[in-house]
Amino acid sequence: MGYVKIECSRVFTSMASIKRNFLYNLLLQVSKVLFPLITAPYIARTLEPEGVGIVNFVNTYSSYFALFAVLGIPIYGIREIAKIRDDIRASETFVSQMISLEFVTTLFVSCIYIISVCFIGQLNKHALLFLVAGISLYITPFKIEWFFSGREEFGYITFRSLMIKTLSVILLFFVVKDKDDLINYVLLNLFATIANEFWNYVKLYKLGIKPRFTLSGCKIHLKPVLTLFASSIAISIYVMLDTLMLGFRSSYQEVGYYNCAMQLVRTLLPVTTALATVAIPKVAIYHKSENVQMINELMTKSLGIVSFLAFPITIGIIMVAPVFVPLFFGNSFYGSVLPMQIGSIIIVAIGLNNLNGVQILTGMAKDKLFLISVTTGAVVNFCLNWFLIPLYGASGAAFASISSEILILFINEYFVRCYTQVRILYWDDLFKSFAGAMLFIPICLFCGKLMSGWFYVFACIIACVGEYILFQSLTKNETFRVIYTNVFNRIGAKNEKSY
Repeated sequence: MGYVKIECSRVFTSMASIKRNFLYNLLLQVSKVLFPLITAPYIARTLEPEGVGIVNFVNTYSSYFALFAVLGIPIYGIREIAKIRDDIRASETFVSQMISLEFVTTLFVSCIYIISVCFIGQLNKHALLFLVAGISLYITPFKIEWFFSGREEFGYITFRSLMIKTLSVILLFFVVKDKDDLINYVLLNLFATIANEFWNYVKLYKLGIKPRFTLSGCKIHLKPVLTLFASSIAISIYVMLDTLMLGFRSSYQEVGYYNCAMQLVRTLLPVTTALATVAIPKVAIYHKSENVQMINELMTKSLGIVSFLAFPITIGIIMVAPVFVPLFFGNSFYGSVLPMQIGSIIIVAIGLNNLNGVQILTGMAKDKLFLISVTTGAVVNFCLNWFLIPLYGASGAAFASISSEILILFINEYFVRCYTQVRILYWDDLFKSFAGAMLFIPICLFCGKLMSGWFYVFACIIACVGEYILFQSLTKNETFRVIYTNVFNRIGAKNEKSY
């Protein structure tokens, strides 16, 4: 009887920590929505389409090389640190090994990066921008965000990120004032990256962990790291290669249209994927103890949350984009409307992919299966980009991205069903969320007949949110009930404390 009580206590404690960490991570992801909403209109009007396109092309190019330098360590690090989080000495050894591996790869990749900037004509025209943006690549070995994610210190991550983001936004309005301030904008992005990592190392040393350079024992990590690295490269093909191909096969203006469209879409995307980072350590722990039932419960809750958030965001973007884009970015960015509408579907696709791909396959160390799915998607994405970008520009790139994500979704679902015992316990919430979101269409069409401009946008948001909440309440969506109960319980608890 005592054993049962202990196990129940562990289950409730575990679910409470998942809930708490999810809320921290959700707050962090919401901040990633709010801050770009503040800065994007200013940047679009200040740098104009071509300037936005150049900066995004430069940052994407350097980020692509950084992927080769970082290997598959961020995901692998989260999973492995979760297993040894209470052993400081083992953690110190592991962190030292990961940093040392990244140091070697970064040195090699950085040399190739600098050579490419010097000898490729299109890159050499903006050589200074590329070399400055490359600083983010050069400091790759010192990026250890994965360490704190693996230890589930999401409260610390959220607080630190919010502080630095706030300071960055304030500085933006002082250092970027016209279309010639491209380098200042690149430097500001680097400031945020460096400040985050400096703060991380201060905390790391306070924990008693002092990383050192060592290649001893690194060999055992190479196989899983390289497998995840291959997956990361495959994923990057349909996450970043579209921007590079637009720059090489179309124009910087199309890059500007595409990135403004996808920036807003990808800004909202983390709201639906906030649970993935939180869930990976838990899935790894449950898998190690062969607790399939807990994994099933976690995945079912994840599906409910993802569908509850993803469907209304996607349908909402599709309906308001034609009016919202010119108001938000300026009339010169009307070319972003169709790419944004097409690209919004990626919120649902990636949200669901984070369940079966990132949380299940990666969390249960099925890295090879995950690699197969993302590699297939990458090949399809490259082929579609190659043919569609010259014909349709930014819209073609958006279509290629969602096509590859949907393909990966089906492949991952097949692998989960064939090679694991994980099963979603019920799907009712997904269909209720989808039905509630589809009602946005007649609501927005009706609002469009009565008003225009910002009045239309705000009226659509208010009416759709009200309808969605009412519909989920009437259909008794379990996810909505859990969220509603937790929010009001927290408010009630705070009110009781105030008395």
